[in-house]
Amino acid sequence: MIENEIKRVYSKYETYAKVLNDKTLADIRLLRDTLETDIANAKKENRVLRIGVVGQIKRGKSSFLNSLLFDGKSVLPKAATPMTAALTNISYSKQPSATIEFYSKKEWHKVLEKAYEVEQEEKVYNDKLNEFRLSKESGRKLQKGVRPPKKPIYSEESKACFELYQMVLSSGLNVDEYLDTKYFVDGENSNEMLIADLTPFVGAQGKFAPIVKSSSLALNLSGLKDIEVVDTPGMNDPIVSRGRRTQEILGQCDVIFLLSYCGQFLDSQDMSLLAQSIPNKGIEEIILIGSLFDSALLDEYSNYDSIQQALPSLTASLSDQAQSEVNAVCRQDELNNGGQSHLMQTLQNALPPIFISSRCYDLARKGDDLSEEEQHTLNRMNQMFDGFTFTPQILEAVANFKKVHSKLHSVREKKDKIMSERLDNITKGAERDLLHKLTVIADDIANKRNNLEKGDLVEAQKKQEELAKRISAGKSQVSMVFDKYRVQIEKTLHKVEQGIKQDSLSVKRVNSHTGRREEAYTTSREVYDPELFSPSTWFSKKTVSSTSYRTVNYTYANVQDAVQKLEDFVVETSDRLYQSSAQAININQFREDIKQAVKSLFDFSDPDFDPEMILLPLSNSVDRITIPTISLDLDHHINSIRQQFSVNEVEGDEIEKLREEQVRVVGVLLTEITQEVNRCGSDMLGRISNEEQEFLPSLIGDLQSNVEQLSIDLENKEHALKEYSDIIEMIEEDKRKLSC
Repeated sequence: MIENEIKRVYSKYETYAKVLNDKTLADIRLLRDTLETDIANAKKENRVLRIGVVGQIKRGKSSFLNSLLFDGKSVLPKAATPMTAALTNISYSKQPSATIEFYSKKEWHKVLEKAYEVEQEEKVYNDKLNEFRLSKESGRKLQKGVRPPKKPIYSEESKACFELYQMVLSSGLNVDEYLDTKYFVDGENSNEMLIADLTPFVGAQGKFAPIVKSSSLALNLSGLKDIEVVDTPGMNDPIVSRGRRTQEILGQCDVIFLLSYCGQFLDSQDMSLLAQSIPNKGIEEIILIGSLFDSALLDEYSNYDSIQQALPSLTASLSDQAQSEVNAVCRQDELNNGGQSHLMQTLQNALPPIFISSRCYDLARKGDDLSEEEQHTLNRMNQMFDGFTFTPQILEAVANFKKVHSKLHSVREKKDKIMSERLDNITKGAERDLLHKLTVIADDIANKRNNLEKGDLVEAQKKQEELAKRISAGKSQVSMVFDKYRVQIEKTLHKVEQGIKQDSLSVKRVNSHTGRREEAYTTSREVYDPELFSPSTWFSKKTVSSTSYRTVNYTYANVQDAVQKLEDFVVETSDRLYQSSAQAININQFREDIKQAVKSLFDFSDPDFDPEMILLPLSNSVDRITIPTISLDLDHHINSIRQQFSVNEVEGDEIEKLREEQVRVVGVLLTEITQEVNRCGSDMLGRISNEEQEFLPSLIGDLQSNVEQLSIDLENKEHALKEYSDIIEMIEEDKRKLSC
């Protein structure tokens, strides 16, 4: 049995921990620990089909699930931030209930450790910044070259921990009361009542949301009777313990729905998510969903003459783009692994994607009962093509959920087959994973043995020093790569910033219109009003008034048009910034360019040069490089804009007031957007600078570690050589067993 084999392999290689790569050994231990759970879950009698839903943040996972399972009703609330987006299990129960799991004390302690580090660094930074500002304001002459202190750059995990810590502080929550506990909700009569009771734990403003690790909902929905759905947090959960829990649960899934924005289908971050979440877990059913199709349509409709042309053409174009992206990823995977991995083969089998719009699905079902945001989307769509209006039937066609429901139905039909094959797939996946890890160990040990066989410590130190010198001397070539991508980021962000400013000019303009309307006016005239038998009144008069109507022209400005322009500007700006920042740097290409720059420093044709001395440490150093992207949340601006005006039309002096207000609001938006772009751009550039500063020392450090290991080995060379040979022989034997 594979679980026993992995336990045996881990126990055997653990005795050689001093000479093995720590990470690889830890990976085998994790495989051992999770495999037992995965197999036990697969063997459960009468278990339901488990479906995992994964995707980056802002990819519409909650909306997708609400449309797929709850007929568009907002059953699953959106988290306040990606940091509070906990794992959610959804299953069937006649009596609705829920279980909320809080962090353990150990997990929260780690969150606080990271948060306190950020808090302390922020204090030091602010003290230095205040000192610098006071020096400038006092008129003191600053020493030449003295600049403002650099803002600290934090890891995603540190930023997330600090955010959770800040949220807890502002809520006044006594965390210790809840850590290491679970909260149960039962006895509810309806799904709606249950969800309402869960708002403090999973809602956007939920007091307890920052300390929730996961939640399980049992809902009275017939569509859930034979399935269980796992709604995962967004891309690469920065809270490590929560991310591990997500991976553990995903490993027990039978089917995966992967949501990716159809305008940037399967970008590098999506692929990173796939690689981290489901490799070698025996998951053979991956369903690719291109989300937010309405956004892609709004971006591209001007390229088509009609909706009849746009829908099939855009779908075909996006499908081709997806195929191209997958092909490129698979080619790179083949080069890296000496053959295409099983994950890539599964991905190829999942094409073409299903492109969907949860927003259009909601619009088709809600009729006139739309929120302001939904009405806004519908208005924008109805303005795309002259003389064309979206009906519920057409909206449903754009939503494309029939294909999703059909795919879900197909999966349900294959339930017995999928579940009967699940145990075998888990076993094969674990075997593939263990084979890969053994190969990594073998390469590392072979390199160490080779170093030990080839020469003495003095020679090794000499070679290491030569490599280090050559690397240091070639620092400029490596720096050129970093500079290239620095310039690329600056150019991309500058270009998008200029584009936003240009777009804002038209947003500032409030057009006046001429209208015609019926206007009532009153005329008066005097008439005699004598009384027949009263001579004194015979010459008296009275005033008679009458109402008449006339058509008049008037000038007005439409307030809602102005508000809609602002809303369009905010939505389009948010999309543009995300897309531009994501495209500013291709991390895989960035890593490859750095590799090539370092390789160019050496003559691989020189028979005296051992390429393994540099290639393995180089690969390790390059793999550590990560660069963030901008993810702006401008939704709060939309709400503030709507509150600016309360009437539909204004006239006279009010038109000028509206124009002034429009210019003011656009100015506020531009200021905040510019600040955010500068801040995010600074973060990206800062990260590149940090990576540049750490890359060569890290690479040289890895080379030095090899020499240090050699120094240890040379103290008892024969013993070390035998130990390395024994390990390689064991690996070959274990690989043969696994391959049989």
